[in-house]
Amino acid sequence: MGLFGRNKEHPNLEKILDQELYRVPTTDTSISWADCLEGTLITGATGSGKTSAIGKYIGQAMLKKGFGMVIFCAKKEERERWDAYIEDCGRTEDKIVFNKSSGFKFNFLKYELERAGDGSGDVLNALNILMNLNEQSRIYQSGNSGNKDERFWDESLRRLISRTIALLRLAGEEVSIYNMRKIVVNCFRDEDAKRYFNLTKLAFSNEQIDKRVKDQAFQDLTEWKASSYFVEVIDMIISGPYYGSEETDIILDYWLKEFANISEKTTSIIIESFMGCVEAFIGNGILKEQFSQGLNKELAPESIIKGKKILIVDFPVKEFGLSAIYAATIYKTAFQNACERRNLTAEVDPKPIGLFIDEYQSFCNPVSDSLFQATARSSWVACVYITQNINNLFFVMGDSQPQARAYSLLGNLNLKYFANNADITTNEWASNLVGKHWIDVYSSSYGKDDDLTKSKSMQFHYKVTPDHFTTLKTGRKENNNKVQALVFKPGKLWDDKDSNFAIVEFKQ
Repeated sequence: MGLFGRNKEHPNLEKILDQELYRVPTTDTSISWADCLEGTLITGATGSGKTSAIGKYIGQAMLKKGFGMVIFCAKKEERERWDAYIEDCGRTEDKIVFNKSSGFKFNFLKYELERAGDGSGDVLNALNILMNLNEQSRIYQSGNSGNKDERFWDESLRRLISRTIALLRLAGEEVSIYNMRKIVVNCFRDEDAKRYFNLTKLAFSNEQIDKRVKDQAFQDLTEWKASSYFVEVIDMIISGPYYGSEETDIILDYWLKEFANISEKTTSIIIESFMGCVEAFIGNGILKEQFSQGLNKELAPESIIKGKKILIVDFPVKEFGLSAIYAATIYKTAFQNACERRNLTAEVDPKPIGLFIDEYQSFCNPVSDSLFQATARSSWVACVYITQNINNLFFVMGDSQPQARAYSLLGNLNLKYFANNADITTNEWASNLVGKHWIDVYSSSYGKDDDLTKSKSMQFHYKVTPDHFTTLKTGRKENNNKVQALVFKPGKLWDDKDSNFAIVEFKQ
């Protein structure tokens, strides 16, 4: 009988988290499951060994403990590296690779609207993913997340997307990127709405109207419906079972009165923003082929979490560009949402699940990631984010208080490894995290009669100076394949339990 088999009592989840995940090399300090749930940040310059040594050590520790994992690949060679880790740890049967040649598909709209559990079918969940795509596109192309003016357009885009999804659902049509685009392309402008109301009134009026006029109106309406998907969908709703309901009235008012009467310039900007979100799903490419249609159950985040599977999302940014950013954003958002819904008390043998992202700056969402990390521990998600320096994160946090937003995220990644780095901002930040202490400073001077005078004073100095990070070993043959890093975690004491940091070594 398993540990929790037929045990009617709720397992002590906090006790489970006391287990050791790994022991930090060259120290007597262990990192528990609970520690890893507080988030891990690894920084270091290119070639510092942050991925090949530190990242490898932590990733393999998670694999050996049987954690499920979701891994995003920024570089082409990453999947092969993880293939080797997984094989070495005996987890090959748990591996799922999601890439261009895998044949797997993840229609995120279908998933969000049809998944099991409370909240299924909530338009806001699907809307959230599309809005995150808009955010990631802006970050990728211009390096910021918008200003106040853009926030106005974002809210307008949000309403357009939610009303489009609702319109399709009320009509009983498939909610897909393709159908959403057809709705927006064919939606009414001011004169279209007036014409539609006039034709409908003539074609279906009970008043005494010339039959020829009535028949002509009906014919015009039929031909219009045949050539316009938008008119066809509106007709489905009006003749459908939900017509007259509060939700239907709100949606029809938006399309036939509100949006149709917005100024031409404003309408064009909103529609263009929408097209920017969905256009990549229309042409040939990974987004159309693997994220617009079909839904393999193996990719459902709930299946990954409960089955303790290892999913490698292998759409390298260097190869697929913005499409790779979209692909990662789609799945990461769906995964994070699923984790927030996770019911640990219903799981047999519950274990943390790792979210492992190298080149994290390419996948960071300045809003959703900060919010998720603040509650990741309660969902048992062990995030490991690797980036060269914290300036990378400042760059993608937008024009509005980028440093404050970045520090908010970084502050919720409690376990930090700082490898060799020449980035001044990162090194000074690390030194300040470790803090300062009082040291004895001796000085000497000569007086008028050449008398030597010695003195001692107490001064407040860095425990680790910023320049020290430039001297850490970076692996390879000249360093005997040893990689050094400073490790810091609030609440942990090192070096005979009298220091809040340690300089540790990893084998490359």
